[in-house]
Amino acid sequence: MSTEVSAPGPQAAAPAPPPVPAAAPPPARVVALPAPAAAPAAAAPSRAALAAADLLDGLRCWELWGAMGLQGLRRGYRRSILGPLWLTISLAVLVTALGLLYGRLFNMPLERYLPHVALGFIAWQFVQAAVNRSCTVFVRHKVWITNAKRPLAMFVFKDVWENLLTMAHNGLVYVGVAVIFGVAAGLHALLLVPGLALVVVNAVWVGLLLGTVCARFRDVAQIVGSVMRVVFFVTPVIWIPDQLGPRAHLALYNPFTYFIELVRAPLLGHGLPAVTWMLVLAVTAAGWTLTWLVFARYRSRVPYWV
Repeated sequence: MSTEVSAPGPQAAAPAPPPVPAAAPPPARVVALPAPAAAPAAAAPSRAALAAADLLDGLRCWELWGAMGLQGLRRGYRRSILGPLWLTISLAVLVTALGLLYGRLFNMPLERYLPHVALGFIAWQFVQAAVNRSCTVFVRHKVWITNAKRPLAMFVFKDVWENLLTMAHNGLVYVGVAVIFGVAAGLHALLLVPGLALVVVNAVWVGLLLGTVCARFRDVAQIVGSVMRVVFFVTPVIWIPDQLGPRAHLALYNPFTYFIELVRAPLLGHGLPAVTWMLVLAVTAAGWTLTWLVFARYRSRVPYWV
């Protein structure tokens, strides 16, 4: 019996090993870069800088407030034949009447008393208008202030300019009195230039100060008006300090006396003592310091107050 041995067949192929997954790449290294330095924020301008800019911008608008001052003076005498000359005529009548009356009451010669009264009224009307109109300077121009951004100082300059124009018209009264009574000012008349400049500089700070205060407190305007009526009688406008005799020095305690004399004394041919200049300069410095503190702090609130 034969035994057959079969030949071995080919062996089955072994299964392929599973693929080895590729190793994940290492995470990228993030390097934190320093943030760029932020630009420093521009510092907000101080209140004093804004007030100074307001004052300078007001000066640059001289053409506008100059035209406004002329228009304001003409508007009061529209359709009038003589126009602003009525200011001169009214003052001439007032000076003549008071000069004749009080000259006789005070027993003073007209050639001395009438020029004194004429120049006293010319200077006083400027001072009084500067103070009284300052109380309403921003209230009267509230349409301009609330509708457009304009420097507040512009309206003060406009009022001062208008008062100067009125003063120039009234100066014709002095010219007539000087011709009639032979008043010779001489070289002392040159002192009118720095004297009037000081009066104008003080009128500006008065306008800024009272305009700001009265915009907030409207009753202050009534108080100022009442005080100015009293000040007129205690200021040597229609009387001469020499009439007080040994008490003539009391007139020197009134600061308005010095501002009146800055205009009157040079045109009468008199010099101005050093104490007058020193006191006026002291009042100017003190007034501007106080005004700067008030105006710089409350300037931005004026449009809301008016």
